[in-house]
Amino acid sequence: MLNLFPGTVRTCEGVSRRNFLQVGALAGLGVSLPHVLAQQAQAKSKGHGHGAKGGSDVNCILIWTQGGTSHHDTFDPKPEAPISVKGEYGVIDTAVSGVQFTEILPRMAQELG
Repeated sequence: MLNLFPGTVRTCEGVSRRNFLQVGALAGLGVSLPHVLAQQAQAKSKGHGHGAKGGSDVNCILIWTQGGTSHHDTFDPKPEAPISVKGEYGVIDTAVSGVQFTEILPRMAQELG
């Protein structure tokens, strides 16, 4: 994954071969920062940019647990799935009707909504 703004967590030292090839492929395709910025400015001037009238903004919360639990064991328990697919924990209802989390997240289930 191309990471323009690396965080404090590093899983390896230096630039990997994969990162080098990804950046090289983008440059080979003619994608550069000035090109991306020019495209964004053009879209904004035409009313297609972020927050433009007539558009719809979407909010998304990404919870990244590097090396953490699987989504089957947290937010997507799949209680009706076969034992080989679903997580090992039970499910609890959240404050939102029809949404369930696993039993290891009771406070988050209360706060949802």
